[in-house]
Amino acid sequence: MVRRAGYGAAAGGLGLLIAWRLLDGTARNLVQGWYVPVLWVTAAALLALAALGLAAGFRRPAGRARITGAGVLTAAFIGLPLILGALYTPRPLASASLDLSATAARQFGASASAADPARRNIYQWAYEFETADPAAIAGQPVDVIGFVFRRPGDPPDRLRVARFVVACCIADAQGFTLPVAWKDAGALANDQWVRVEGRVGISPDGEPIVLAASVTPIEAPQNPYIYP
Repeated sequence: MVRRAGYGAAAGGLGLLIAWRLLDGTARNLVQGWYVPVLWVTAAALLALAALGLAAGFRRPAGRARITGAGVLTAAFIGLPLILGALYTPRPLASASLDLSATAARQFGASASAADPARRNIYQWAYEFETADPAAIAGQPVDVIGFVFRRPGDPPDRLRVARFVVACCIADAQGFTLPVAWKDAGALANDQWVRVEGRVGISPDGEPIVLAASVTPIEAPQNPYIYP
């Protein structure tokens, strides 16, 4: 009885945890949106299994329950992840997770080569900046939103506007950034979400850069990621 009830309680705890994170919206900080229905089905299945397990356990004749070392260890292995999951609030990836040294290993999907400059997001512009001749894209209009990333020692008129691309979940997330020239860049804090409007220019080292006409602080979007 105790074992069945324990398994039922574990399944119920996990189902409740998943449902909680879906209801408060933080699950979207971990997975792509199309996973949400799958997670709802998973939570419902776990709660149904919990009900069946608890019902079966309590229907059996009650015997004398014994506490064993193996039982305590099993309960700890099951309960600790649930406790940690309840205490941890999933948050969107931010500047602390960016790794600019991994640029060479990044991969672009088919959606990266969007033709209309006015509709390109940071991911698509990063593709253009890495693959196109700077002279061919110079002067094209840029209108993107992302969060600010600045490193110690960056010039006061330089920043990077960033966004993470998530194909499945944050385990495969890749960070993409665009260099931006903006006179008041030094006043912007890391992770502040902004809308950058301007045009593509060419920096003194011959690389493309966004020459911002405006950098406007905005609220973080409900969906912080780009899906390729």
